[in-house]
Amino acid sequence: MEGEQKTNTSRNTTALELVVFIFSFVTIVCHVRLLAMSMSNFTDHEMVILADAKELETWLWSVRYATSALFIVLLPGRLYQLQKRPVSVSSNWRLYLKLVITTLFFTQQLVTGYVFISGSAVASPVLVALLPAASLGLVILSHSEHRRSVKPSSLILLYLLTSCLFDLVQLTIPSLRHLDNHDDRLIIGWQLAVKILVVYVECLAKESVVDEEEESGHGSLEERASFLSRAFVSWISPVLKEGYRMVLVNEKLPSVDHELASGNLRASILRTLSEYSSSPLALVLFRCLRAPFLTVIVPRLFVIGFRYGQPVLIRYAIEYVQSPETNEDQGYTLVSVAAIVYIGLALSTRAYQQGLNRLQVMIRGALLGLVHEHSLLARHEPYSKGKTVAIASTDVSALEGAPRMLHESWALLVEVVIGSVLLAKQVGWLWPVPHVIIIVCSRVSRYVARNLKSSQATWNTATQGRISATSTMLGSIKTIKMLGLQSIVEKHILGLRQEELDKAKQVRWIMAIYNASANALGMFAPVITIVLFAIIAMANGTTLDTKTAFPTIATLALVTHSANMVMTIVPQAIAAYASFDRIEDYIKSIKAVSRSPRPGQLAEGIEVSIRGLTVKWTPEQSNPTLEDVNLELSRGMVVACLGPVGSGKTSLARAILGEVPLVKGTVTYATDRIAYCSQVPWLPNRTIKQVIRGSMARYGDIGNDWYLAVVRACCLDQDLAVLPDGDETMVGVDGMNLSGGQRQRVALARAVYHRCKMVVLDDPFSALDGKTRDQVTQNLLGPKGLFRQLNAAVFWITSSTKNVNLSDNVIILERRITEQGTWEELRDKHQQITDCFREDASNTSDKEQSKPSVVTKTKARSSPTSSTDDLRRSQGDLSLYWYYFSNAGPLNILLMVACTASYSFFITFPQYWVKWWTQNDELDSASKRDTVYYALGYALLYLMAWISTNGTMLSTVFRIAPTSGLNLHRSLVHTIMHAPLFFFSMADMGVLLNYFSQDIQLVDKTLAQAVMSFAIQVCKMIVQASLLLAAQPIMVVTLPVCAAVVYAIQKVYLRTSRQLRLLELESRAAVNSSLLETVQGIETIRAFGWRTEAAIENIHVVDISQRPFYLLLCLQRWLNVVLDLLIAGVAVGTIFLAVSLKGTVTGGQIGVALSVIIAANATLLSLVQSWTNLEISLGAVSRLKRVEENTPQEPVSVPCPGLISPNHRPFTGWPSPQFYDSTPGLVRFEGVLASYTSNGPLVLQDLDLDIASGQVVVICGRTGSGKSSLLLAMLRLINIRDGTLRIGNKDIRQAPLHIIREKAFITVTQDSFHLPDASLRFNLDPTCLFPNDALISVLQILGLWIHLSSSSSINYPYSEHPVIDETSPLLNTTTPSPSPSYHPILDTPLSLLPTLSTGHLQLLSLCRAIIKARHMHTIHVAQAAPEEEEYRRGDTTTNPDVCSSASSTTDPGFRKPDDIMKPIILLDEITASLDEKTEQMVLRVVREEFVQNKYTVLMVTHRVEAVRGALLGGRSRWVEEDLVVSMEGGKIVGVEKVGGRR
Repeated sequence: MEGEQKTNTSRNTTALELVVFIFSFVTIVCHVRLLAMSMSNFTDHEMVILADAKELETWLWSVRYATSALFIVLLPGRLYQLQKRPVSVSSNWRLYLKLVITTLFFTQQLVTGYVFISGSAVASPVLVALLPAASLGLVILSHSEHRRSVKPSSLILLYLLTSCLFDLVQLTIPSLRHLDNHDDRLIIGWQLAVKILVVYVECLAKESVVDEEEESGHGSLEERASFLSRAFVSWISPVLKEGYRMVLVNEKLPSVDHELASGNLRASILRTLSEYSSSPLALVLFRCLRAPFLTVIVPRLFVIGFRYGQPVLIRYAIEYVQSPETNEDQGYTLVSVAAIVYIGLALSTRAYQQGLNRLQVMIRGALLGLVHEHSLLARHEPYSKGKTVAIASTDVSALEGAPRMLHESWALLVEVVIGSVLLAKQVGWLWPVPHVIIIVCSRVSRYVARNLKSSQATWNTATQGRISATSTMLGSIKTIKMLGLQSIVEKHILGLRQEELDKAKQVRWIMAIYNASANALGMFAPVITIVLFAIIAMANGTTLDTKTAFPTIATLALVTHSANMVMTIVPQAIAAYASFDRIEDYIKSIKAVSRSPRPGQLAEGIEVSIRGLTVKWTPEQSNPTLEDVNLELSRGMVVACLGPVGSGKTSLARAILGEVPLVKGTVTYATDRIAYCSQVPWLPNRTIKQVIRGSMARYGDIGNDWYLAVVRACCLDQDLAVLPDGDETMVGVDGMNLSGGQRQRVALARAVYHRCKMVVLDDPFSALDGKTRDQVTQNLLGPKGLFRQLNAAVFWITSSTKNVNLSDNVIILERRITEQGTWEELRDKHQQITDCFREDASNTSDKEQSKPSVVTKTKARSSPTSSTDDLRRSQGDLSLYWYYFSNAGPLNILLMVACTASYSFFITFPQYWVKWWTQNDELDSASKRDTVYYALGYALLYLMAWISTNGTMLSTVFRIAPTSGLNLHRSLVHTIMHAPLFFFSMADMGVLLNYFSQDIQLVDKTLAQAVMSFAIQVCKMIVQASLLLAAQPIMVVTLPVCAAVVYAIQKVYLRTSRQLRLLELESRAAVNSSLLETVQGIETIRAFGWRTEAAIENIHVVDISQRPFYLLLCLQRWLNVVLDLLIAGVAVGTIFLAVSLKGTVTGGQIGVALSVIIAANATLLSLVQSWTNLEISLGAVSRLKRVEENTPQEPVSVPCPGLISPNHRPFTGWPSPQFYDSTPGLVRFEGVLASYTSNGPLVLQDLDLDIASGQVVVICGRTGSGKSSLLLAMLRLINIRDGTLRIGNKDIRQAPLHIIREKAFITVTQDSFHLPDASLRFNLDPTCLFPNDALISVLQILGLWIHLSSSSSINYPYSEHPVIDETSPLLNTTTPSPSPSYHPILDTPLSLLPTLSTGHLQLLSLCRAIIKARHMHTIHVAQAAPEEEEYRRGDTTTNPDVCSSASSTTDPGFRKPDDIMKPIILLDEITASLDEKTEQMVLRVVREEFVQNKYTVLMVTHRVEAVRGALLGGRSRWVEEDLVVSMEGGKIVGVEKVGGRR
């Protein structure tokens, strides 16, 4: 009911505005009629003048009485409506002030009503009583309106304004002044003053609202404003004042009204789409927003009428100045009509533009809701998140201007028709000339229409690819740094950026060609028409006179401008329609997931029933992922699922969730809520407490006791105890602030907390150490576990047999269920089954699990804004211009400015040239030679203008735009890629992605154009002002006034608009974050039944973002109205001067002045638009500049005072001869203390450890004990605050970061990183130097090749097991091979290959490490060969280090391949998601590829026993013993030595 009431209120408001507009139109018509009466039938006879004046006065009084009668008729209905409403506004001084003033008005009307009876032809007592009766009704209505309505009374204001207009006319028309004596005029003037006072008090805001619900129902400033305030956009003044005085905050901005609410728009477009599902999206959007689309037609028609009133006004003004027979009333009429035309143009333009603004906001809200809703329905695809964000940020933004293009199209065509009619009256049969030129130029538009759509779509696709890759990069930044792929990924992103700009070139060329054609139309059509008319006139013996030339030029300008705009809108509409197509394709590509609970079809106690399930991820897939699976999951039962990597375990879990496409079979549910803990847990960037409780869940506040019980059961209480902020700690982007085990336990706690009857656990204990895993498993799945207490059905995927005995049933899955039963039955029945799966032994003591490591975190999702940023936000920053110009290239800017200045002069000066031309003809001194001279000069001026504007366009789109876009993007990528790890723990993913999407898009598509447009309009305004002052020198007195007004306006406007602009850009980042969060966690959201909550949260975020967006648009409308009224004042002043100084000015001067005013009006509006666009785009530059200045950077190398010996030489790279000095070990920790930030809590404490070359070191400990932090310290990803960490004889802090991460270490991380849109080759070998056979061999070693080549959609011409060339140059020579040839699988994007499980991705990461090790070995061999050759020749002068080394040993001085310092291998939980068989295969490959080749290996694992048997033990000549290092609380608590290897 409340929603319906609000909707009706919005509709009533819209209807009222239409009534007001129509009523205003009737009033204007009446006044035009009145003015026509005042100027018609005037003769030299005084009696006739007096008779006409009396008739006019009678007509005025008749309209007065009619208006009062209409007010009295409408009064009872309005009072009845108000009486049904509750009291909403409290009594205060405003109410009493209104009562006093309205009572004064009634008394005045009562007393003075009879004063003019004798002077009125209508003197009936009944009619006379209408005036005081209406004023008495006004007093009653004013009181009721104030108490029961939160907005001013439109009925009172309309009545008073109409009455004021009639009083004003009666006071100002000269002929009526003869009929009234001085006292009568004083009475009318006093009556007018009182009415204006009543209007003022009625427009006062009502601040003391009694009912809060009523206030929220009419919460927006615009809804609570009077129609008069909306007409002049003065309702936004509180925002202007607040923005001028202080820093604006998004949460405190006024909300948008109900009609613009995102929830309503979302529901409306979804409802319309369901009704018209077969219609194109553009038509669906029109049907959804039909009423607001049609509402703007009426004000647009007024704009057309007032716009074409300008050339008519010019003609009459020139005739008035040139005609000797005119009277005072005609001059008054001319001034009044000018006021009506220009003020009407300002207000109708405001109404039209404001309607378009509201449509723009509605379209944005509706489309964002549509995209988000379909993202909630879409099947999870690991590579789709970047695409969804690109659709929301790029395509939705491109469609915000769609209503403007639609309405401008028909309106401009109407303007062309009207202009052609006027042109025919002015130049006769020459009127088709501009249309011929239009037809010629339209051929270019046809070319544009034919090619632009595909080119724009190609550009958008390239943008989407870059944003998608950037999103993947930002989400995996920690892994990228650990892998040493910073420079490679940075080059990849920059390469995608260059490709994007290359795709943009075709669009820019098309637009440049079109721009040249459009400018030719606008410039040459007037030239050809005027020249032809002058030649014909000369042939007929007449001349080109002033009253023909200037109106014709004005009309031609309007006609060609309209035609030009039509042809401009055509390519824009085509480009926009490409975005419609992309959104529509995205919606149609959604493979909706459906999971409807049907409890009636299941037996009692059954939660999920699976019958004959067969699954294929793609139709082209040759072998099904799952085949003929039958399974029932009952309450209180725990079903464990075992199987090798790629056997379909995760696919079965997702089938239970309803997330997979079924080829055949059924999955039946008894519930719509399933607790889900995925293999890679989804953790939104909130506090730990919010994540566990589910900030978007309707069941989010079950109780604190239950929450504490869940935290204890998941062993999180110990972790929270040592975190500085406890459970208020932010988890960071993708859980970056937590260790792998902590992330999994937080996800487990969330699954338990929500008490679902069905639970799906996808290997959630893989990252936990043995003791913690045992404890958590017992607490959850044991006989007294929480899941048992909840009587939940649990489907538990595990790769280990550890604790499987806690399950009630076990299934063995290898595409189909091969075995099923209790664990005891399977173990006794098939001993070989248990041999395939590991049973991990606990490797930590009870003591080891007591103190988890401290991880750095922050409560804030982004760094706080400094006071300096606040000041810049409000006052602006001039350094932005230099920052942008330096990135765009100063020479490019100078070239553009030179062309712009030239264009502005040559496009404006022809107005003055025509003045000279027509004056020369009117003086009868014209000759054929003079006509030819002026005609050629006129044409030459426009030709120079056309050449100049093309130079401006080309320098902008081909020099400034791509140069600035490339440089700013390169700087942004470099800044973000080289930020320290702690920066990303504080940053918001959506904010970072918004820099790369929204801000870079503004730089590409808006900023350069805004700079160009702003420069053009400024230069044109200067030239036009100069010409206006030359034509009317007396207008120079208005210059200081106009300058003061403009300065005051910009002073207030800029402070507020800058802040709104930045808030709007920042709020778009929040929308991207919300959408990205939804896409990443969609499986979890749907499983828990949080779709509605996710939609509500997104609606809230979009509503917040709409506030600055809409207010900024309204602020621009306010500025437009003010400047339009300023132009109206100048225009009316010009005509007033012409009337007052008649005889002292010529028709040419008036023609030039009014023509320049028309041009200046368009220039000023364009200046405002370009100014606004420049500000918005500079907001993007400001954000990019702020990122570059404020983002901390990783130190390349750190000087270590006291550690530099006198013989110190700079770090020369890896490997380096300096590393062969005698050292106790290859890696040495000496009292190392480390933290994530320079002053944060320690994550490593007093670490002392020596690691010898070729040694295998296994690092174990409780989850969160600091194992991964030790690896991060070696990679310099965390801050070493004290102690030293050496590699060889060098402190690691002295080495450049790229040497450390790219050459000193080869890392395989726990979280895999791959670029889905890049090829398989690039993901394996980013250098792209390995030959095909070498890559395939590595894939075969780890068993991935068969899986990757299994899709029938890839036409692979080779055998399933291709023969590997053992003589491959890369494998057996010392020189890198040339670029490999194309391969149909290796060069296919990873996203198009068969889906890879988490285990597959871990294997792929190991493949990349093996390929990198082989590649580096090849390079080292190549480096060692010249040294051996030099030694054999006896030439040792080229390397003194070799000589010194040779003198101290009996071995030759050159470095043999086996003696070259090899990179250190870092392996972080690489077998966490693997089954026993695959794990043994991986450990065997590690031994063969790394250990046996004398690499030093550091391996973090919870499965020490498996590693001990595979990698440790035995003795050999190159290493005496391996190490098992135990960690606790960031310290080493034990080191076990294991015998050397054979």
